[in-house]
Amino acid sequence: MRGRQIGFEAIGLALLLGGCSASTEPREKPLPVVEAVLPTMGADDGTADGSFPVRVLYDREVAVSLRLGGTLSALPVHPGDRVPAGALLAAITPTLQAEAERKAAADVGRLERASRRNETLLPAGAVSEAQREDTTSALAAARATLRAARYDRASTSARMPFSGLVLARMHEVGETVSPGEPLLRVADVSSPLLARAAVTPAIAMRLPLGTPVHLVIAGHGDVMGKLLRKASLADPVTGTLDLDIALPAGRGLLSGLTGSMVLAQGGTGGDGGQLTIPAEALLDAEGQKGHVFVLDPQGSVVRRTAITVRGLVGDRIAVEGLAPSARVITAGAGFVRDGQKVRVDAR
Repeated sequence: MRGRQIGFEAIGLALLLGGCSASTEPREKPLPVVEAVLPTMGADDGTADGSFPVRVLYDREVAVSLRLGGTLSALPVHPGDRVPAGALLAAITPTLQAEAERKAAADVGRLERASRRNETLLPAGAVSEAQREDTTSALAAARATLRAARYDRASTSARMPFSGLVLARMHEVGETVSPGEPLLRVADVSSPLLARAAVTPAIAMRLPLGTPVHLVIAGHGDVMGKLLRKASLADPVTGTLDLDIALPAGRGLLSGLTGSMVLAQGGTGGDGGQLTIPAEALLDAEGQKGHVFVLDPQGSVVRRTAITVRGLVGDRIAVEGLAPSARVITAGAGFVRDGQKVRVDAR
């Protein structure tokens, strides 16, 4: 029995050692599975060739209004007038404000006299320290009221904020206007002329700043501008974004002219031959610089590749820096590293 027991123990030890040796053998890790696609030329996002209305305006145009409402008593300028900075543009009848200023000034004068009298009588004990302090506090309040009254009186007129041009006049003398209601529109003629167009967000996103823009302006024909800036907030009613287009000097353009912005296929003014990739292929982006993983056909490894991002085209990204034959990694790109071997999903 003893020998049989030892035999069983030996067999068990052998099986245990065999199992351990089998478990310590290195196993080959499965390759990450990714999806790879080819870039495409352009994309159909529903924005075909077309034109968008534009309006010419100065970069600095403001609507002139009054802080207070009332009856207009002066409106001495007309559209087309050149007006120096500080010149009177509009005024309302200041009856109430003038009376409030006079009353406040009278209160200040009365309390100033009382304050001087208190300073004379205090050493003799004819007034108390408390009376003097009360008069001093009342004088400070009256002076604050006078400053507010003078501000209201000054707010009954509007003056030219800069040397410029009167573009429009919305009211006439004798009309009653509300606080903040626009009375005139004026422009700083030292600021540049722009053309402003409202476009869909998809078009705005794929037009980089500095893009040449083809315009047709009424009475002036074809004009080539350059995209200066894009609005960062869409219009809450139309959902469009404003584009400001810098205009060339010396063309005799005027604020208020209308025209159209003509876009070629793709909305970039070019030939529509830009490469686009799925948005999920983009690993990171800083400004117009970004990276994607490209599949190296030699050995099926991924290579981190720098690209230039040119904007959105529908739900895809327009890029530069890729060959048309480059297969970019989409699904699985976030789980691999540069130089890693992968298996491409054959679906």
